[in-house]
Amino acid sequence: MKDTLHANGTLGSENYLMEIKTTNHTVMVDEPESIGGSNQYPNPAQYLLSALASCTAITIKMYADNKKWNVGEINVDVKMKEVISSGKTIKKIVKAVQFENPLKDNQIERLLTIGSKCPISKLLEQPVEMEFEKQ
Repeated sequence: MKDTLHANGTLGSENYLMEIKTTNHTVMVDEPESIGGSNQYPNPAQYLLSALASCTAITIKMYADNKKWNVGEINVDVKMKEVISSGKTIKKIVKAVQFENPLKDNQIERLLTIGSKCPISKLLEQPVEMEFEKQ
């Protein structure tokens, strides 16, 4: 299996404060005080939602630029909710997108369709296999 993306994390002695290194960047992850963290940085779920928001906006912007549609700023609000469906509690992610500049309804509809096809959306919508690798 070929690695295409990579992140490596180290959890030190400070409760739940974790340093994550990617190829060219370092980010910090933490947990809220309510579960023993220090709440200095976003938690893992917030990073996941941030990845979805940014991927959605970037994908929309690329398409709009290609079409020469002046959308202005793009605001993407992403929330994770728990909902009951068929008697089971499931997680549901809801995205709301706003454009600074006025657009025609058909443009908005097309941009939202394109935004729903961003790589992170596609990843979250399909089953993903995970496994532990012995080191």
